[in-house]
Amino acid sequence: MKRKASLRTLTNKLDGIFSRYIRYSHADGRGNCSCFTCDKVAPVAEMDCGHFVGRQHRATRWEEKNCHPQCRFCNRYCEGRKDVYAVRLVEKYGPHILFELQELKNSVVKLTPADLEEKIAHYKAKLAEFAPEKQAA
Repeated sequence: MKRKASLRTLTNKLDGIFSRYIRYSHADGRGNCSCFTCDKVAPVAEMDCGHFVGRQHRATRWEEKNCHPQCRFCNRYCEGRKDVYAVRLVEKYGPHILFELQELKNSVVKLTPADLEEKIAHYKAKLAEFAPEKQAA
């Protein structure tokens, strides 16, 4: 009998698939994307999935408007360059986006293993549209 995956395992799997989806969905035809905060262009494999609202908030962790490709320097060493990130979010989605993400961040979200598995399947399918060879098992 196959053992059911833990919430942590499913969360990690979803994080990986979602991250690849965000990066590939912003990539050009050659597999490069630009950093949302500094405009550096690099292959998707060398980019991170940057979050404006931190990943500790489950309500925004997999919210597409909260996540964009970022170079590793901006995301890891400059704390996501939140000042520039905020300006770019407003330019892209309008002035309401910061309030929307703040409101969503404060909502309580409890996901079951079934919820996570559904999100994994959803983002696997979306990822396949951009990079069929990059799907996770």
